[in-house]
Amino acid sequence: MSAAEQAEYEVIVVGAGAAGLMAAIQSADRGRRTLLLEKNARPGLKILISGGGRCNLTTTKTGKALEAEYGKQRGRWLLHALRAFQPKDLVRMIEAAGVPLREEDLDKIFPCSGKARDVLDAILNLAASKAVDLRTTAAMDSVEGEPRGAGFLVHSADASFRGESLILATGGLSYPKTGSTGDGYRVAKQFGHRIIPGVPHLAPLAIEAAWVHALAGIVLQHSSLAVADKATGEVLCRRQRPILFTHKGLSGPAAMDLAGFVEENPRECELVLDFLPMLKREALEADWLLRSKHSGRARISSLLPRELPERLRQSLCELAGVAFATKGPRRPLTIAELEKKGRQSLLDCVKNLRISVSRSLGMDHAEVTRGGVPLDEVDPRTMESRIRPGLYLCGEILDVDGPIGGFNFQAAFATGRLAGLNA
Repeated sequence: MSAAEQAEYEVIVVGAGAAGLMAAIQSADRGRRTLLLEKNARPGLKILISGGGRCNLTTTKTGKALEAEYGKQRGRWLLHALRAFQPKDLVRMIEAAGVPLREEDLDKIFPCSGKARDVLDAILNLAASKAVDLRTTAAMDSVEGEPRGAGFLVHSADASFRGESLILATGGLSYPKTGSTGDGYRVAKQFGHRIIPGVPHLAPLAIEAAWVHALAGIVLQHSSLAVADKATGEVLCRRQRPILFTHKGLSGPAAMDLAGFVEENPRECELVLDFLPMLKREALEADWLLRSKHSGRARISSLLPRELPERLRQSLCELAGVAFATKGPRRPLTIAELEKKGRQSLLDCVKNLRISVSRSLGMDHAEVTRGGVPLDEVDPRTMESRIRPGLYLCGEILDVDGPIGGFNFQAAFATGRLAGLNA
């Protein structure tokens, strides 16, 4: 097709990720002539790399518990999309397309094969069966709105496409190597939308403290991690999920869930670690006092439960200043030598350890973008713009996000479905 030629469609979808593929499938299933434009040579790159290449497709959570994972405001806005297309509906759709799924830890749903490619192939086959016209290496260069809201003219490098409705499913800014470079923001602004500046979310946290780097490789399964405003003490978010120590800071679901809160807070933040959230401080201290009467010669690190790795127990004692004698030859302190001041310091390190944090590892490491088109500018029942009739927005281009665990895919598929059903 030459640049002078134009192809006519009823619906044009831009972006062949989870939201765009679902929107195109639903639109075509209604009998609408549907074009799906993708800038990359291959569609669905984020699907392919999600879950370490295994594709954490969705979650087992439902109803209010599911909506709560997105936060009060975002969860309320998503209510229509999530209730109209629940995780069980997505599971049913993918399994009907020939990919068996299974539940794993943390309420996650994965393909039984452990291959993200199987999920993507099933979705692409479904799109082909609905006669979706998928065009790759077809970046959206510019968009013109037809006079009096009569439609849209989308230009790519070597062709132009006219459509009655336009669905923007171009994603945000996270993982730019997958093609998420904010293309849709420009078009949304062109038609009158505001854009909330995007920040990295679901990204590892950068920590400067050397003792954190020294514990690289340690995973904690049941500790609690919160992020708080350092000036006010206000807790912005708290998670009790796996934590991974790395050479650059903290990763794992708990830490990555906090990234957006760190990035969007205008003041410096600090992390608050409770290594034993199942034990109250008073109960832990009482146990230590009792053990001091019977195990006085043991090292102080032995007071800490064996479920905490030895390297971490030793590090906590050092941070509390109770690992070694401060006078005479360097030697480990014993439980009998632990005085009240040292005991309180160790309790602080175990139950309320604070670490300064100012940033994540950035968009290159972020799974999603926090920010985008404000939710009050989009109809939650249809995904149609409240500013420009005929324009629909879905997926990560919207200012909506959830924690690690398939929640962002679920939101993308659910909002994409509503866009496709109404465009």
